[in-house]
Amino acid sequence: MKSASIIVGLVCLIMNSLLADETLLSFKQLPKAELHLHLGGSFPQEYLFSIAAADQREQLACFLDLISQGVDYHRGFQVFGLIAQIVNSEEKLQNGVSWLCRTLEEDGVQYVEIRTGLKDLGQGTEEYLKAVLRGIQESGAGKSFKLKAKIVLSLQRSSSAAMVEDTIDLALKYRDQGVVGIDISGNSALGQIDQVMPHLLRAKREGLAFTIHLGELPDEADQMLLLTQLEPKRIGHGVHLCDEAKEWILRHQTPLEVCLTSSVLVKMIADYKLHPGLDLFRSGHPIFFCTDDPLLFSTTLSEELLRAHQLCGLSIVEIESLVKESFNYTLQ
Repeated sequence: MKSASIIVGLVCLIMNSLLADETLLSFKQLPKAELHLHLGGSFPQEYLFSIAAADQREQLACFLDLISQGVDYHRGFQVFGLIAQIVNSEEKLQNGVSWLCRTLEEDGVQYVEIRTGLKDLGQGTEEYLKAVLRGIQESGAGKSFKLKAKIVLSLQRSSSAAMVEDTIDLALKYRDQGVVGIDISGNSALGQIDQVMPHLLRAKREGLAFTIHLGELPDEADQMLLLTQLEPKRIGHGVHLCDEAKEWILRHQTPLEVCLTSSVLVKMIADYKLHPGLDLFRSGHPIFFCTDDPLLFSTTLSEELLRAHQLCGLSIVEIESLVKESFNYTLQ
């Protein structure tokens, strides 16, 4: 009897695995929009390993293993310094963007907004942006490719006024060439956003759209200032919102970017089912699923959809509807 029970258990495991594979394949075949993806945390691992020195590969592998086991929110940021050391030229950046676009297309993504902060890799911040644009063009995104790729320029809460001005100037200059908006992100415990708000309001007056990381930490400040002044088109994460911020988002029906795996692995939430975006969805509020940093969290958009189905109880019909509606929430 015991051996029969073991056999039945193995058969069930195999059947469940086959069903998961079939469901994942169906999600891969869905045309999808990826609207919360940071370039630094999204370069394909194979590409980074191909250009990294031996010690850098070892460090990166250790970082990825650490993150896969769950890591403190602040400690997770440290990996970006290593990735910046690996992707340290405009040529490497361009090639990495091209590789990323091809990888996304293989997962069925048909529209992506790639977020990146401006950096100086030796030739200035504008050359950095142009290298990202060349990478998109090199991949074929927007031409024969099914994938259409756009850029969202990221600002840290701790960014200097000079960096904010530079970023806004380049966003305005290149908005007809692929830049579609501004992202406010970074460690929400740092920086005083009120000091650069006048510059951000200039971007708003000029018609640039905003998406804002909000509610990543329980003690996050300035939520209402960011919401009421910038009136973002979308909110990233939204895990720890103060009551006033949640009420504002509900009243304005501001779509929420839900990154399930990211939120679990950096310990914003203890379990996939606990993401507050799921309750918002069930109450009729607009949400959609994203990867955040597919390299760091070893995920794809299709796999995020599978987790929403298997671990959060959303039906395939509900997920298909969410995926279709996500195209309505782009910044362009």
